[in-house]
Amino acid sequence: MTDPQQPRLTPLPEWEDEAKQILDGVDYDADLGLRMARDAIRVSNGELTDEAFHEKYHEEVLDEFGEDSRPTRPEGFDDE
Repeated sequence: MTDPQQPRLTPLPEWEDEAKQILDGVDYDADLGLRMARDAIRVSNGELTDEAFHEKYHEEVLDEFGEDSRPTRPEGFDDE
């Protein structure tokens, strides 16, 4: 799944601590955002497909925001 020509993204060790500080006190689920960010890096590295990412978080995004209108919705995905 990984392309040897594509550089791998690796987060800086302190990114999560900084993200937690930024998200401290927001009305949304910061843990959900952090987990999605980690998996977004996995998608960029070819370790997780767009479709798997969308499916993994679809229900949680619906619960958190009342809708899932992410622009990354895989073609043909139908949640009805």
